[in-house]
Amino acid sequence: MSSTTDFYLGRGEAAEWIGSLHGECYPENFLAVPPLRLAVTATDEATFRAALADTFDIWEDERLGHAYRRGLGWPWPWYSSHNSTWIITFDEAVFVTVGGGVRWHRIDPHDPWFPEGGDDPLGPPDLYAWLRDPAAPPSVPLPLMRKKPAEMPIIGGDTR
Repeated sequence: MSSTTDFYLGRGEAAEWIGSLHGECYPENFLAVPPLRLAVTATDEATFRAALADTFDIWEDERLGHAYRRGLGWPWPWYSSHNSTWIITFDEAVFVTVGGGVRWHRIDPHDPWFPEGGDDPLGPPDLYAWLRDPAAPPSVPLPLMRKKPAEMPIIGGDTR
């Protein structure tokens, strides 16, 4: 199953979106693809940016999926990263959360690991509330990338 990852500088509603990946966006690939590993273990913004630029260059060449640079515009039909699988940002260090995540996990550059399930839960405590509005608290604040519709469709086509 394919997944999505969005990359930012900073955290919160003013974070700067850098680009996104679609496809084989799994923690094992984050650490196995050399420029992406360099990005998630970066200790400064310049390294993070350069490593992501290299990642965007090779992602499709390695047949891992599609890469979307900022210049191409927001690639997803949803209005924020709250619906993406992973969100990775640099804000004095590299941090990661999941779509609907309620907190950030700091990546240790010397021992990088990504939380899974019960060992360091990042995801929404109430899945049904997240389905109704992925950006609602307690989700971490993220910028709106397109206008949020007044009524959000839910599974089955009903509106909320």
